[in-house]
Amino acid sequence: MNEITEGKSIKADFEAQVIAALMIQSNTLIPFKLAIRLCGIPRQEIMRRIMRGTFPKPRKLSRRGKPIREAFYLNDLHEWIKNPHTYQQSH
Repeated sequence: MNEITEGKSIKADFEAQVIAALMIQSNTLIPFKLAIRLCGIPRQEIMRRIMRGTFPKPRKLSRRGKPIREAFYLNDLHEWIKNPHTYQQSH
């Protein structure tokens, strides 16, 4: 029984790794709430860092020209996660 449980765990881990790699490769848009979880800092701190230029800018998603929410490109977050102390927004 333990082997079956371990096999499912390995399969789930592999699937998660494949999905993560595809998301990075395709530069998926990540909702603000997920960005908070990935980066481990609160929304207020993210907003401060965006204003200082030390965190990626979110992209406004809209419907018929009206902004409805913001999201981050996963590649931008990945760059920040690799080195958050020296990250600077590209203009």
